[in-house]
Amino acid sequence: MSDLQKLAASLAGRAQSSEEVEAFVTHEKSFNVKVYSGEVESLSSAEPRGAGVRVVSGGRVGFAYTTDLGEQSLDQLVGQARDNAAHSTPDEAVALAPAWAQAPPEVTGLVDDAHARVSSDDKVSFALELERATRSLDPRIRAVEEAVYSDSDAEIGLATSTGISGLYRRTDAWCYSMAIATEGDDTEIGFEFDLARGIAALDAEAVGRAAAERALGVLGAAKIPSGRMPVVFEPYVAGQFLGVLGSALVGEAVQKGRSLLAGRLGEQIAAPGLTMVDDGRREGAPGAAPWDAEGVPTGRTEVISKGVLTSFLYDTTSARREGRGSTGNAARGSFKSAPHPSPSNLAIDSTGESRSEVLERAGRALLVEDFHGVHSGANPVTGDFSVGATGRLLEGGTPAQAVKEVTIAAPMLEILKGIEAVASDLRWLPFGGSYGGATTLVAEMTVAGS
Repeated sequence: MSDLQKLAASLAGRAQSSEEVEAFVTHEKSFNVKVYSGEVESLSSAEPRGAGVRVVSGGRVGFAYTTDLGEQSLDQLVGQARDNAAHSTPDEAVALAPAWAQAPPEVTGLVDDAHARVSSDDKVSFALELERATRSLDPRIRAVEEAVYSDSDAEIGLATSTGISGLYRRTDAWCYSMAIATEGDDTEIGFEFDLARGIAALDAEAVGRAAAERALGVLGAAKIPSGRMPVVFEPYVAGQFLGVLGSALVGEAVQKGRSLLAGRLGEQIAAPGLTMVDDGRREGAPGAAPWDAEGVPTGRTEVISKGVLTSFLYDTTSARREGRGSTGNAARGSFKSAPHPSPSNLAIDSTGESRSEVLERAGRALLVEDFHGVHSGANPVTGDFSVGATGRLLEGGTPAQAVKEVTIAAPMLEILKGIEAVASDLRWLPFGGSYGGATTLVAEMTVAGS
């Protein structure tokens, strides 16, 4: 048993006879470098280690955390969580996850074994190359606002007085570049990112070039006439759309009346060919793990099957409110926060077409490359979706005129019912969990332009 598991077991073992105790412990090594104008602007590395504890007693739950892992501090930690539980509102549904009948199977691909051997100099060189690749593509790239490389190597351990004990390790690396292109009086911004398990799978040249191309691609962009027309979401914005919809698929939001999908279970809410899956074990997805933040084994949940809403996503407490089991969808920001229900790896299954086939099928349409104002214009409670958009006008499926300063709008359920094709070019976005976006054709939306 590792030191981290022993620590978690020690905390869980402090439970008194009338209570349950859960310990969530992590040990992480993180690195971040930002470069600007060929020089390192900021660099940081950290090795945080800490524990979060929940105490459940009589339907009351208390939470506390610490970075001091000495014996006296651990006693105080459990005592603080116990005191917090005494002042919380009782809820009969509150409980820790039940013990495993058998250990969850491992999830492969969580660790890049070479990650630990990559030097800080190599990471800085990567960030400098990222900026150089962005800036050098075209003289109209006036500046690179940010070029960033970050990574993490983390061990996550959990133990409960109900009998759960587990540990897994994961590595993550990611980078992004933000290019500024100028031509005459027109200035545009282009953003691109990539993520992987280790730096070796990231391509600084490709990310930098894509960021520059996005900025250059909207130089000279203009509004188009208002009207109803087909709309194609690029993978990045399709993932953003799912990021909004994902919160409406959480069982707790439904129970609290904070979801446009409340009362719709079993209804046809999307196009008949559309299937949407949340899969906490999906290989290659950023949110993959053998078990969730409560220790429940992860798995595959079809939330929409052939257009029909078939399930919501639950943690232990929200599931118990409905007399059912958790779907393995508890999440945490870190050891400093208690678990909450959230999608893990949410994506729409491809309908089988390639990207080029989807664009050709769209004909004359608006290809949306970026959303603006998603937080204010998209509402998972009411289903309203009205956001600013930048992109290209497709003519015969071929990108033509650059477009900006338009608004696209349609109720979210209308968008789901209007999805005609989803390409096979899936990419993952790490938005509080992860969301998989692919080139997606929506039959018709309102486009407000000139």
